[in-house]
Amino acid sequence: MGKSAWMVLCVVGAAVMAAMAVVSTVMGGCEGMLDLASGGSVPMKCHWTFMADTFVGILGAVIGLLGLTCKEQTGRRAIAFVLIVCAVVAIVLTTPSGIGLCGMEDMHCHGTAHIVWALGGIAIVVGIVQALKAKPTDANLPKMKL
Repeated sequence: MGKSAWMVLCVVGAAVMAAMAVVSTVMGGCEGMLDLASGGSVPMKCHWTFMADTFVGILGAVIGLLGLTCKEQTGRRAIAFVLIVCAVVAIVLTTPSGIGLCGMEDMHCHGTAHIVWALGGIAIVVGIVQALKAKPTDANLPKMKL
């Protein structure tokens, strides 16, 4: 893949992961607190889910930007792999296998999770394209004629 196409993919991957961090921070989880039997209260688990998603989104954005410096195939594939892993982790955090969300479907954290899933899907596609087209000399190969 040529240098300019690689740079575009890196910027798109970083922008999607940064958008995930912003959405997780701004929209976030539910505002309410859970009352404990001891009389105290704690934030709902969706609050912690989107705190973790914010961290994962920031990490993915930084990794995406670090991809701009990669010139070798192994480094590019590593960047693509880490971008895919960050996107999958962000998605899994919103499921019961991860931290999870509130039990009530009408809470706004479920809407935020749908946006995170969409952004994560885009990041996974970008990472797959990066991994498949990681070889820097692919742009120099002759094109096939049909």
